[in-house]
Amino acid sequence: MTTTRARRPARRGRPPEAERAARRDALLATAQRLFLRLGFGRTTIDAVAAEAHVAKRTIYDTVGDKADLFVAVVRRLSDQVLAELPAPDSPTGRDDLRDFSRILLAALLTDEAVGMKRLMIAEAGHFPEIAERLYDNGPRRYIEMLRALLPPCLPDATPAELDSTAEDLFAGLLGEPHRRRLFGVAPAPTPEQTAVQVDRVLARFLPAEP
Repeated sequence: MTTTRARRPARRGRPPEAERAARRDALLATAQRLFLRLGFGRTTIDAVAAEAHVAKRTIYDTVGDKADLFVAVVRRLSDQVLAELPAPDSPTGRDDLRDFSRILLAALLTDEAVGMKRLMIAEAGHFPEIAERLYDNGPRRYIEMLRALLPPCLPDATPAELDSTAEDLFAGLLGEPHRRRLFGVAPAPTPEQTAVQVDRVLARFLPAEP
């Protein structure tokens, strides 16, 4: 008589990279919602784990502690903005800069981005140890992208001049529209309003078009 040995269930290995990335993104999206709803101080790892239906250990292994989670949420926002317009190998000039500036401004004036900016400002004073990490994973990345797009527009500028122009341009793009959004006295702009703001600011920094 032939006996059949029972098959053992296949051991599940690590999920594919794409699946791990999707899970991490879902976790960060959940954390962002809680940070915006409760603030940094009242958001806990336990609350995020419960809302995301994951174990606390998963959060610690995937991202880190609560400060790491907050920084990762800020990084995710900047990743989403930069993914909209990947940096070209050879920037072609004003059109690239204009396109990216419109994408950037529209993204930073959404309710979610404005809410996160309020939190970043509020928590930087309470948790100075993460302030620089928040800046590096948010504003600094946008400034670096603007800096990468400037050389064809300002071919005679020195590296130091390009650095300072990128910082000034970033501040100029946000300007009063961003301040009004932070104070909650204005809605998110329309695409037409964003385009007008970008064109007006670029005209101050770039030579007139022929």
